[in-house]
Amino acid sequence: MPGSDDQIKRMLALTGTRDAIAYGMWSRYMLQPATNYWWLDPREADGVPILARRAITPGAVNERLHVPYDREIVSNKVAYFASNIQLVFGEALPPGVEDYYRWWRETQGGQAKIMSLAKFAVDQGTSFAHCWVVSDTGEFRMRSLRGDEGFVDYDPVTGDPMYGYRYFIGAEEYSFCEVYDGVEVTLYRPLSGIWTAQDTRPHGLGTATNPAVPIVEYPNNPERIGNPEMVISLCDAYDTSMSDLSSEIAQLRLSYLLIHGAGSDAAGIKEQLKQAGIIVIDEAGGDARFVDRNMNVSAVKQLQDELRKLIFEGAASYNPSVLSEGQPPTAFEVNMRFEALEQDTQITVAEWEKAFRLHDTIVKNYLMTFEGVADYDVSDIDRIFRRTAPRNILQALVEARNAGIVLSNQTLVELSGLPVDPILEAERIGNERVLPVVDMTAEEANPVMEGQSPEDDNGRGTDPTD
Repeated sequence: MPGSDDQIKRMLALTGTRDAIAYGMWSRYMLQPATNYWWLDPREADGVPILARRAITPGAVNERLHVPYDREIVSNKVAYFASNIQLVFGEALPPGVEDYYRWWRETQGGQAKIMSLAKFAVDQGTSFAHCWVVSDTGEFRMRSLRGDEGFVDYDPVTGDPMYGYRYFIGAEEYSFCEVYDGVEVTLYRPLSGIWTAQDTRPHGLGTATNPAVPIVEYPNNPERIGNPEMVISLCDAYDTSMSDLSSEIAQLRLSYLLIHGAGSDAAGIKEQLKQAGIIVIDEAGGDARFVDRNMNVSAVKQLQDELRKLIFEGAASYNPSVLSEGQPPTAFEVNMRFEALEQDTQITVAEWEKAFRLHDTIVKNYLMTFEGVADYDVSDIDRIFRRTAPRNILQALVEARNAGIVLSNQTLVELSGLPVDPILEAERIGNERVLPVVDMTAEEANPVMEGQSPEDDNGRGTDPTD
């Protein structure tokens, strides 16, 4: 029977800090405010701290603006490396293997599950795939787990998975922990503070000769740190700067009207200004002028621009406004930013290739046990992580033409994005080519309509009466 009270408590003690950070990062991603404002480390906040900020003075303006750069960082990387992962199958694979993978991808939402794993991993530092067999139908299933919902215990010598955990920690009546080894799974629930086994059974995805832990970890990097977490303090500083500036603008007027010499008629002058937008002062020596309150806007903008730049540099990501800063980015700037993203992605891909190999082993055990597929080598299944990055299509077309690459007119129209039908446009071009050319005199080509003045040599109309 896998697991015990001591084993689960050791696991939870080991993952407690990591899970707290992972839960906080996911709360940020979901735009949820922090439930506790007083903390020492911003990373330990279980949500967006600015949304929970309280005003120091009761009744004071307390604008709270959150710019979700963490979501943009996650979306950039997930789309870049996980949106176009292509499977490649070797010729030595037995019948049924390729069909299964196609079935899983097309009918079980395989691509969506991979994207969820990537989103959790990039945001929280790691994610987990939980595999199981439906007892009634015998079908293979997989769900994506957040970084704070699972854990894998590895052999310190071989690095192979020994135990997998899927858990929820909350009120005692709702808490549970499933402990998996290579063959069985045991469900535990806390009873008076003791994790007590409720049920043990084979999980169906591993045998004594081919054991497999059906929980696979997909880390963002070996340190299990999410990309937004690397710059979380900068994100908090940006939110604070935006919120403080907004509060200052909302709390104080940017200009005040100073009236001198109005005497007892000040109320009447205020009414004049309100209704007609003018001020009439009859008192001798009376005067009215605006007093402006100057704000160092350039200093605030410089701080925010620098913070935004550091956020995306530190997270190995990109942002169109950061790339331009009011000027078109140079090719060097764009290439350097994507080079940083590529280097960071290569670390993630290396971790995911190991994870997919474990996943393929679990699928192999399932196919051999439940579908009668013959034994095969999982190394005959490969994946190509094709990158997906924003591209300037028109610039790429120019570069392709300069390189001598020939594309069909239909392909050129499709890539250009012009809202025209390539086939219909080709027919129109053909029709225009066969139109007869008729020689006409200048007068025939440009007739002067009745009542219209003819043009002089400079193209200007002339007066017939001149």
